[in-house]
Amino acid sequence: MMAALALAACSGPGRRATDGQRFFANPGRPVPAPQIVGWTDHLARMALKLFPQKDMLPPGHWLTPAQAEAQFESARAARLALTWFGHSTFLIRIGDHAVLTDPVLGNRVGPGGLHVHRLPPLRPDPGLIRRLDAIVISHADYDHLDIASLARLADRFPDARVFVPQGTAFLVRRAGFARVEEMRWYETARLDGLSITAAPAIHGVRRPPFAIDSMHWAGFVVRDGQNTVYFAGDTAADNTVFSHMRERLGPVDVALVPAGAWSPHHFQRPYHVDPAEAAELARVLGARLAVGMHWGTFALSEDPPAEQRRRFLAASTPQTRTTVFRIGETRVLER
Repeated sequence: MMAALALAACSGPGRRATDGQRFFANPGRPVPAPQIVGWTDHLARMALKLFPQKDMLPPGHWLTPAQAEAQFESARAARLALTWFGHSTFLIRIGDHAVLTDPVLGNRVGPGGLHVHRLPPLRPDPGLIRRLDAIVISHADYDHLDIASLARLADRFPDARVFVPQGTAFLVRRAGFARVEEMRWYETARLDGLSITAAPAIHGVRRPPFAIDSMHWAGFVVRDGQNTVYFAGDTAADNTVFSHMRERLGPVDVALVPAGAWSPHHFQRPYHVDPAEAAELARVLGARLAVGMHWGTFALSEDPPAEQRRRFLAASTPQTRTTVFRIGETRVLER
């Protein structure tokens, strides 16, 4: 296991994602110094289940299957509705379209002995999804790009379009999707009245055995002409980058932002916002509602789920209200 941990922790060498693929970096930022000891310790603690586990989840963290199904069905005709399957997986129903974010729909993520198990049950049943127009994938980390989940979706929705950052398409094609499109930041794709724009993110990619940062990362902005939803994926804070993003793309209505995996902050800060930074990111983008994600599903860091929730809700402001969902919850934001 320690050899695998060292491979995951170090900054190279490693197999490049595709022949000739360049390595990516965050603009205007120095590449963080390799933290081999830090990453090895972090991944060892994760693999040994030393981070807060299921007993640390907030009370009432997930819906029953019947509750989740009833809420999901009640939103079939909504103009704007969100369903949280856990972690960074949302079904965004916007206008007449359905867009799924970072689908992770199994009971575990990660390779071999480095895998971690889902803490709460999966809700709702993904089989309730009848239509899927598009999937957006923010980056290739194992907890965001899950081949098994994608393969099951490809069997059911082979014509769905999948939008990914540069250097990532080959992984999604392996899962069975044919309509996979790599996007640079600020590129826009259109789907019958819906637009999907790749947006900046401050992050990186660690997916052994591939070399670190040999695939890019992004957020996405989804618009239907009436509503705008921003999906952050994973990102660190950078008011300059996100202020510029608002200038180029305009304000968003709803921001799906990470609320977990931020501790220890000195170690995670180059890659992950903390809850207050997540709320500030949503405010900078003009969101009236910030929805916390990337928390309460997998034990990926030392910050307890109840603390992730509490701190994100405490960061609410009059301009941008913060909220969290229960696992399996669907909320209709516009009928």
